[in-house]
Amino acid sequence: MSERRYAAWRGILYRHGHIALAVVGLLAWSRLGPGLASVLLLPAWAFAGQLIFAGSFEAARLRRGAWLGQYLHASSPWHRRLRGGLFMILSHQLLGLLLALLLLVQLRLLSPVAWLALLLATLTLGWLQAILRRRMARHVVAAYIPSLTRRLLVWPVGGLLALLLMFLALWLPQPYLVGLAWEEALLRHVSTASGGTLLGFFERLAQAVELTQYWAMQNAVTRAGIDDWMVLIGWLVLLLSQSAFAWAFVRLLVGVDALCGRLTQRPESGREEST
Repeated sequence: MSERRYAAWRGILYRHGHIALAVVGLLAWSRLGPGLASVLLLPAWAFAGQLIFAGSFEAARLRRGAWLGQYLHASSPWHRRLRGGLFMILSHQLLGLLLALLLLVQLRLLSPVAWLALLLATLTLGWLQAILRRRMARHVVAAYIPSLTRRLLVWPVGGLLALLLMFLALWLPQPYLVGLAWEEALLRHVSTASGGTLLGFFERLAQAVELTQYWAMQNAVTRAGIDDWMVLIGWLVLLLSQSAFAWAFVRLLVGVDALCGRLTQRPESGREEST
């Protein structure tokens, strides 16, 4: 029994160890001091962007390949031209860099309690991935099971994480902004500890956006000068910000899995896929 448990844990670490390592790396980034984090921002930004790109580009190629296989003959020259070239690469590179910047900045402002939601999302991703791969084994071509599983899990896991983060944002203590002018609220609560670095600018910008949504929701009820539509804007900004962060986090984990899967792919499976 002990050998069976050991084999099971070894299989889990082999399949999901790279994802756990990515989460540990993100946690370490969030705990870096302002000086060291500012120095490492650009390489961390580029590295995280490439990880997100690996997952999003794989999903785009899978989606485009299914469309081409349904409507075009493999011998058609348009089959090769429409597979996804430079424009698709550049668009997903831009998307990856934007999501990576959002992720890296928000991680440094995240409450320690919110890390429980990130860990729960990571465990859910691994659990659902194992279930889906077993269920698909009888129906899907083996070479496409990992990529199809990754694509199917992004939205449900990202949606779950976004809801958890929204509940935490409303549950955790917020700065009391009732009666304050918007400019005064920013001056009081936006931190300048990170200095005049590029990372400090992005952190202050993220703090200002978060503070603005709380200011709008708190003051709309008590001040006659603020209309009810400001409450809607505050809720919308909260939903979009938490959803974008959740999407970036899950996209990075999926990208890590996609990149490691491609690097460790056996030649036999690669030949099967090419045929």
